[in-house]
Amino acid sequence: MKLIVGLGNPGMEYAFTPHNAGFMAVERIAEICDVGITNRRGRAQTARTKLMGHDVLLAKPETFMNLSGLSVAALMKEL
Repeated sequence: MKLIVGLGNPGMEYAFTPHNAGFMAVERIAEICDVGITNRRGRAQTARTKLMGHDVLLAKPETFMNLSGLSVAALMKEL
C-alpha cells in the first residue's frame, strides 16, 4: 500500500491558496481515479484506489499544515 498525502490547511479561507496545493493535487488524483475522498481515518479525509497498478491511500490531513505529521504518523501506523 502506497500513501499519498496532500498537505494543506482546513477551512474555506485557505481553499484556493498556495498553502492548499497538496489538497488540490490529491483531489485531482482522486478525480482521475473516480473516487471520493470521503472516509475518515488517522485524522485525515481518505480514499482507497489503484494507481498505476498499486493500492494507494489518498489522504488530506484535517490538521493544519504545521501539524500534518501527527496525521501522517497515525496513517502510517494503520498501513
